[in-house]
Amino acid sequence: MAIDDRTRILVPLILRLALVGAVVGAAYGYLTTTAAGAAGSYGVERGALIGGFVSAVLTSFNVFALQAPIGEPLRRAPFLLHLGLKSLVYLAVFLFSLAAGQWLVPIPSAPGVRIGLGDILFFVAVSFVINFLLDVNSLLGQNVLLSFVTGRYFRPRVEQRVFLIIDMKNSTAAAERLGEVDFHRLLNRFVSDLTGPLVTQKGQIHKYVGDELIVTWPLAAGVKDARCLRACFGAIQKLADLGPSYEREFGLRVDFRAGLHCGPVVVGEMGTIKKEIALLGDTLNTAARIVDACRDAAEPVLASAALLSQLTIPPGIAARALGPIQLRGKKSPAELFALQATAPIGSWAA
Repeated sequence: MAIDDRTRILVPLILRLALVGAVVGAAYGYLTTTAAGAAGSYGVERGALIGGFVSAVLTSFNVFALQAPIGEPLRRAPFLLHLGLKSLVYLAVFLFSLAAGQWLVPIPSAPGVRIGLGDILFFVAVSFVINFLLDVNSLLGQNVLLSFVTGRYFRPRVEQRVFLIIDMKNSTAAAERLGEVDFHRLLNRFVSDLTGPLVTQKGQIHKYVGDELIVTWPLAAGVKDARCLRACFGAIQKLADLGPSYEREFGLRVDFRAGLHCGPVVVGEMGTIKKEIALLGDTLNTAARIVDACRDAAEPVLASAALLSQLTIPPGIAARALGPIQLRGKKSPAELFALQATAPIGSWAA
């Protein structure tokens, strides 16, 4: 997705979170000033200013700076280093916001900027806890930590989902050529580079299976504005744009085949020592078989009629009916469509 489209999607998010931060900050400021016996609205005004600024800056940092090329070293840093550096950034923003709030909204009984050791220690702890939770959530997967905490999938439930399964082409030949260690680097970069286009379209990266990515959306979210299609073709464009970089680093370019499908799956917690949110059902199996059919049909992207009937195909993507296709291991043939970009799709890549 180009920067203009990316901004169009993310700026409203930043503004909403800034408003939430301002409301929370105002409430906190009111409570603290009331508890201290101070009169006036200074605490509310100062709290709203600090909360809104902190939310806006840190959200912008996470969705723009951290996802931009300049943020790549931090994204790829080991867990503890990543956690420590991000915590320092958060601490700096917290302390600057506190100082700015005290300067812009002074309280007559306590003018000037006053930041004590207690304030610093408090914000160090807050910065660490917030980033630890964010990084653990990243390790588990999008929204997985929240699902475990709330017990949303403690009892299995059926959900309607969209699936996009991406399979790297010629991975066996690449592994033989590069060797195991360098192929791991290639595969890690492959999935990292695809993350931006997929997540920008609100896709949830469910699992890495060898050289495959399984991406999912709740049905309503995946078909809205054809996000699942935009994510797929945005990822294709991203790899095309990065082709020269892959050639310099690995001596080859990478590409993938992809299958899209939708339908019901059972979602629930699985495991004891190692837990995960598992997605099971014929829909996911069919999506995997559609990826296999890409190879047989010599088509890079195939989508089921069941999915395409749920959305409006955006301009720049053409769908060509292939008719009923017998998928491996399935009793009944599936109506499949080959998808192809017919216009420049740079505006879809993150």
